[in-house]
Amino acid sequence: MLFSILSVFTVLVALIFLVGAPMVVRGYETIFNVYTNTDTTSVSPKPSEGENQYFEASYSDEDRAKEEAKVGEQVEAEGAVLLRNENEALPLPSGSKISLFSRSSVDLLYGGTGSSSSDASSFPTLKDALAREGIEINDTLWNFYTSDDIASTYKRSIADVKTSSDNPEVALPQFGANEVPWQTVLDGAGTSFSDYGDAAVFVVSRSGGEGADLPDADESLGISYNSGVDGDYLQLSPEEKDTLAGLKQLKDEGVFKRIIVLFNTSNAPSCDFLFPDVCGVDYGIDAAVWIGLPGQYGVYGVADVVSGSVNPSGSLVDTYAMNAQSSPATRNLYGQPYANADDAGLQYQAEGGRPYYDVNNTYNVYQEGVYVGYRYYETRYEDYVLKQGNAGDYDYSSTVAFPFGHGLSYTTFDYSDYEVTKTEDGFDVTVTVTNNGSVAGKKAVQVYAQSPYTDYDKQNGVEKSSVALVGFSKTKLLQPGESQTVTISVDLDDLASYDSNAAKTYILDAGDYLITVADNAHSAVNNFLAAKGYTPDSTNGSMTSNGDSNLVYTWNNPTFDADSCSTSKATGQKVTNLFDEADPNKSSVSPSKVTWLSRSDWTGTAASTQKGWIASDALVDTLRYTTYEKGSISSEMPVTGAKNGLQLIQMRGLSYDDPAWESLLDQLSVDDMVRLVACGFHQTNTVASVGMPMTREENGSTGLTASILGGNSATTYTSADVMAATMNTELINEMGALMGEDFLVNGYNGVYGPGINVHRTPYGGRNFEYYSEDPFVAGEICAAEVSGIQSKGTMVFIKHVALNDAETYRMGIGVWANEQAMREVYLRCTEKAITEGGAQGIMSGFNRLGAEWCGESKALMTDYLRSECGLQGISITDMSAMSRYMDTPDGLLAGTDLWDNMMYNRLRGPELEAFDDDPAVVNAMREASHRIMYSVVNSNAMNGIGENSKVSYAMPWYYWILYGIGAVFALLSFLNIRRLVKGVKMRRAIRETAEETADSSTRS
Repeated sequence: MLFSILSVFTVLVALIFLVGAPMVVRGYETIFNVYTNTDTTSVSPKPSEGENQYFEASYSDEDRAKEEAKVGEQVEAEGAVLLRNENEALPLPSGSKISLFSRSSVDLLYGGTGSSSSDASSFPTLKDALAREGIEINDTLWNFYTSDDIASTYKRSIADVKTSSDNPEVALPQFGANEVPWQTVLDGAGTSFSDYGDAAVFVVSRSGGEGADLPDADESLGISYNSGVDGDYLQLSPEEKDTLAGLKQLKDEGVFKRIIVLFNTSNAPSCDFLFPDVCGVDYGIDAAVWIGLPGQYGVYGVADVVSGSVNPSGSLVDTYAMNAQSSPATRNLYGQPYANADDAGLQYQAEGGRPYYDVNNTYNVYQEGVYVGYRYYETRYEDYVLKQGNAGDYDYSSTVAFPFGHGLSYTTFDYSDYEVTKTEDGFDVTVTVTNNGSVAGKKAVQVYAQSPYTDYDKQNGVEKSSVALVGFSKTKLLQPGESQTVTISVDLDDLASYDSNAAKTYILDAGDYLITVADNAHSAVNNFLAAKGYTPDSTNGSMTSNGDSNLVYTWNNPTFDADSCSTSKATGQKVTNLFDEADPNKSSVSPSKVTWLSRSDWTGTAASTQKGWIASDALVDTLRYTTYEKGSISSEMPVTGAKNGLQLIQMRGLSYDDPAWESLLDQLSVDDMVRLVACGFHQTNTVASVGMPMTREENGSTGLTASILGGNSATTYTSADVMAATMNTELINEMGALMGEDFLVNGYNGVYGPGINVHRTPYGGRNFEYYSEDPFVAGEICAAEVSGIQSKGTMVFIKHVALNDAETYRMGIGVWANEQAMREVYLRCTEKAITEGGAQGIMSGFNRLGAEWCGESKALMTDYLRSECGLQGISITDMSAMSRYMDTPDGLLAGTDLWDNMMYNRLRGPELEAFDDDPAVVNAMREASHRIMYSVVNSNAMNGIGENSKVSYAMPWYYWILYGIGAVFALLSFLNIRRLVKGVKMRRAIRETAEETADSSTRS
């Protein structure tokens, strides 16, 4: 009996470990490989060290660390922006004795949270950096702020992406400045101030991160907010105001000589407190510096600027307003539920035990159109000055604190010899920059343009910003009295406007186009006004200052032109409307109509919260999770499983369209394609039939960060806005190459980044990952970074394409926008990253364009990204393991290639297996596999693989464990069964013997 039980048990266990467990594990192989850092690639013959290296490191580990520290510091030093400097409060001379105020001064924000977060526990502190520059810090005050009691009681708080992702009701109340009350500071360290009174430096930090936008005190949400003015996280909290007021009193008493504010944030805060005539209180602030998020070594760059060892040359890449909510886009920040969502069966599956992360009941409206950031503030300003467009009672000086492009220096620069030459494709702008001060420094030369706003535009709904950045360059370090002549090329395409209603392409209106060099966007508008003959006196003080008409060039376009800019330079594709279905005024499933903000009538078209939209039956049907009907597209099955003897390495260097690819693709089985496409979570699978190795990808908008999955991390650079604020493409390209090398030497083949979304509002949770409110500077800086990263064979996946500019309800929210805004603002960075930077991959957004998820929008994934921009590599989804709406059939047919999914059996595998006999879907998988392999073969993943190498699948170690355990129990089963059989035989023999004995007795 015992051996019967043991036999059954061991057989069952053996079957579990030999058959059942491997089948289950295979469905989760991706997540096992990623979390255990397991490579499933075998290369034979095994390459010798240094053999077949297509991409190599430029530095030893030690030298690379030194170079990264230098570049990280330089990026911050050139990106930090001197906002104000009254009475030459900065720089602080060596030997200064200063006091650092606020909890954030000892707990600086180095980066954002979520997928791009990093462990900053070992990063240098602000105290460390300033001490290196010979500035002495008040230790008593520092120790007070770092004490356990203060640190535990007053800790900056932010939403936790793991518990509140994209749900504002959970996320927004978690934000808080939680500053130490002023009286507590006085009681704890007040007696030390007089000994460190050369400056009081107050740090204002505002944190953002993945999964939540910042609170703007929207009362309609019914939320009880945390510390802040009426819940607005970008206002100073009462405790912060009290501290500044206390510092002002001590300054008046002679304790402190100056008050300096450091803005440690990527979310442009309300700056009214810097202006007594606006906020009504004089806090006595002498200087202010925006430092963004400095990353691992950037804090040394902050100290460089504060001490004057580096002259600041950064330029703001966002408008800093008196009140962050003055941006019209904030009227539609968080999104709204469709009014009939419940009745229509639309849903938001809330956090906490939800089986899927799906949203199809929520929408947002980009009602502001093209008027994002300075495009709103500066355009309305000009219209107010010119008394046109029903601009209303618009007071620029009490609305804007610091304009886009603003940045002071410790020296002064002059422009001269301004000249513009018309070229075949645009204009060459030449200007001489002279350092007229007494300190060496660099200057960001900014070129702005204005296109005519005509009757045609007004009649056809074409909007025009009064000013747009169209070029920039950074000078060398100019010594006092030294000059440099700078030439900047301006592309004619950057002067064109998209007409989505009449011409349905890019147009150049007839009329005057103005081009100027200016210190910022506001100065540019004043230059344009001056060129038109206006002055502050002639406008009754409406102009804020005189412009310089000598720095304005006028080009007259004699006739309306809808041809010159209507063809993609990258591909030759004619450019025409692609996104009518995202425009609620044109969509076939539109839930409502909208009045776009227009400069033809500012007051009459003012942005307002778009509530109460009703989802039509057609919209509800479109929001279904899979809309493709199997067999509805006529097609033939491709060749599969051919034995052509090719290996992927043989495709290296061949063009995407080379005929040899077809023979290689014929070798793929349907199962190869299904498993390759369905599971791309931080890796692509080994495909033995074509000799494709496994690849590894990791997050990295600001550097290699394996903080979520574990594994090797590397240097963390500044937030993306600081990179953009350098306006130094050469520096960012150098940084990108170092970043790419970090991935290379740490065994990664691709990076999920850089981020290409827009600072649509100051409240965007992931603004730190994105460059700017302006698409031009974002696109140019991104292209430089991408080029640098890819120079090391590291694949980039620029993210998140497109209109994924907010975190609230991000898992499927429907974003409604017009095509002009989409093309001119939200897609321009993506376009430049591909066409100028050569980006080979993209990551699509969680969101929908109108009713279609980005990844299933053929207009976006194929017609725009591939046909117009020329993208040839991988388009991967964002995390899709638990989102039904990011379905594979619809996505593949639209042009998506790879699903960021770690659990084959959870959704994606079974979903795709149901279509593995559908010719249209299989052909789409074949093309997706082509694009994946094209990216991989041209990446550093092929290092170590030569022309004669054979790449095969190496069974992971955990299978050996399963099979080993199974083998042990199989052996035990064999032994138990043998013992059982033997026992049965023995019992039978005994029984037979007994029976024979009994028979003998009976016969006797």
